[in-house]
Amino acid sequence: MATNSMGGSTALDRLRRRYETTEKKCPACGYVDHDANWTSRTDGRRVVYRHVCPSCGASREHTFRLR
Repeated sequence: MATNSMGGSTALDRLRRRYETTEKKCPACGYVDHDANWTSRTDGRRVVYRHVCPSCGASREHTFRLR
C-alpha cells in the first residue's frame, strides 16, 4: 500500500498541509507560528483556507473556486 509523505488523503488535505508547513510567518507582525494551524471550509462552490495569527489576530485566506 502506498502512503503519501505529505499526510492527508485528498488533494485539499495536502494543500492545507502545505500552507501549514510553508506559511508560518505572519506578514502583519512577523510572528512565526510554529503550529500554523490553517482551517478550511467549503460551501460546495469554494474552498477557503484561513489562518489567524495568535500574536496579533491578523487573518490570511486563500480561496479556490470549484467548477
